[in-house]
Amino acid sequence: MCSPEIARVVSERVAREGRPQISRRGFLRLGGLTAAGLAAASALPARVARAQMMGEVVDLSHVFGTNVPTYVPTDTASRETTVSVEKDGFYIQRWSFGEHTSTHMDIPAHFIAGGETVDNYPVGLYVSPAVVIDISAKAADEPNAMLTLDDIQAWEAANGEIPAGALVCMYSGWEGKWSDIAAFRGDPGDGSLNFPGFGPDAAQFLVEERDIHGIAVDTLSLDPGNSSTFDVHYIILGAGKYGIENVANLAQLKGKLATVVVGIPRWEQGSGGPCRVMALVEG
Repeated sequence: MCSPEIARVVSERVAREGRPQISRRGFLRLGGLTAAGLAAASALPARVARAQMMGEVVDLSHVFGTNVPTYVPTDTASRETTVSVEKDGFYIQRWSFGEHTSTHMDIPAHFIAGGETVDNYPVGLYVSPAVVIDISAKAADEPNAMLTLDDIQAWEAANGEIPAGALVCMYSGWEGKWSDIAAFRGDPGDGSLNFPGFGPDAAQFLVEERDIHGIAVDTLSLDPGNSSTFDVHYIILGAGKYGIENVANLAQLKGKLATVVVGIPRWEQGSGGPCRVMALVEG
C-alpha cells in the first residue's frame, strides 16, 4: 500500500479529480453495511450475538500513544508520518514499540521457555465471559494491594461460581492515574514500582479450580508492583493461560453480564502485544 508506484497513481488521480469526499449517501451505505455486519453476528456463539444485539459495547483499551506509562521507562513508543494525504494522497504512519506497551496481552512465551506464541495461540480463548472483582477499597490504602483467594471467595458467595472460560479482571481503580506516568507506575521518585496486582494464591486457585481463559488487570503488571519474583506470571502463563495488562473502564462492567473479545495481531513468534479489548454487555 505504500509503494512509490501507488503513491504516484494516487497523486495523479488527486490532481485530476480532487480529493475524494464521502457523501451523505456514502454514510448511509456504510450504515447499511453495519446492519449487514450485525446480521452476520448471528453466526457467532449465542452469548456473543445476544450481547452485541441487545447491549452496549465497552472499550476496555487505553489509547495507544507515545506518552503512556510503561513498565520499563525507556520502552516508550515512537511514531513518524511516512506518507501524508496532503503530499501523497493517503496517510500512513510507522511505529516503533515494545510488545508489552499500553493495553496488551501476555502470552505464555513471555515467561515460559517453549511456551505458545501469539501466532499459534488458540483464537477461541480470546472470547470469554467477564468476571470483575473490585479491590479498589484496599488499593486506595495499600498501593501494592493484591486480589486474593478471599476476594474470589467473597465474589463467588455473592455471584455464584466463576464460569468456565472466564476472563477474571481485577478492578483497582488504578486507571484514574493513567495520565500521570509516575503516579501510574507508583514511583515515589526512587524508580520503584508500586501498584496492585493478583496474589499467587488467587492465581493458583483460578488455574487449579476454575477453568479460566486468563486474567486481566488495570495496572502495569499481573503481579503487584513490588514483586521481584513474578509468581503470578509464572502461574498463569505456565498453565497456558494469558494475561491482559493496562485495561480500562472495568467499572462499567461491575454487576453486569458481559463477554470480552480480544483483538490482537498475529505477531510472528510474539510474546504478546498491544490489543483492542472490547466487552459486549448484555442488556
